[in-house]
Amino acid sequence: MVEEDRITLAPTEIYGRSDEEQNEPRIWRRKTEEPPGKCLIYTLTIIVIIFAVCLILSSIFLRISKPEIETTSVSTRDLRFGGNSTNPYFNATLVSDITIRNSNFGAFEFEDGSLRVVYADHGVVGETTIEGRRVEAHKTVKITGVVVEIGSFRLLDTKGLDSDLRLGFLELRSVAEIRGRIKVLGRRRWKVSVMSCTMRLNLTGRFIQHLLCE
Repeated sequence: MVEEDRITLAPTEIYGRSDEEQNEPRIWRRKTEEPPGKCLIYTLTIIVIIFAVCLILSSIFLRISKPEIETTSVSTRDLRFGGNSTNPYFNATLVSDITIRNSNFGAFEFEDGSLRVVYADHGVVGETTIEGRRVEAHKTVKITGVVVEIGSFRLLDTKGLDSDLRLGFLELRSVAEIRGRIKVLGRRRWKVSVMSCTMRLNLTGRFIQHLLCE
């Protein structure tokens, strides 16, 4: 009986030792490898970010816009006008200063352009050439002394001119057009820039007023 009691008590001692082993401090080891799924997600995220950055940069650097052309000032000289109701006339020389602004990341090279002066709705009274040149990226070029001779002898119909001469004002419109190409990162695009400016020729004061460009 005594031996049987000892035999039955033996497992109790074994369980006690097992509990002591469970209470020992555990050692945590850092995982050296990430699951394949996480690596794929990281890779796709990086690809999407790179694609978005490239898309933003291309929209900034590869976007090509029309250069802006504007008449900043117009002066007059050799102004003559007169006549009667059946034969009114005027002649003058207009001297314009023009700016061309290139806001692109590539240079703008344009051919010879044209500058026309229109009297009211009657037609063209003068025309000249704007010499072609190169405008560097993000630069503005000023062209001074663009001379155009205007005269009523170009008009087929002078109806209403006599009354305008007596009032002392002529409503004029200046239209300029240049055509050139822009090269950005190997890409070449042709662009046409058009300018339209309205102005009033003061016959009494012999100067241009109310110059407004679009």
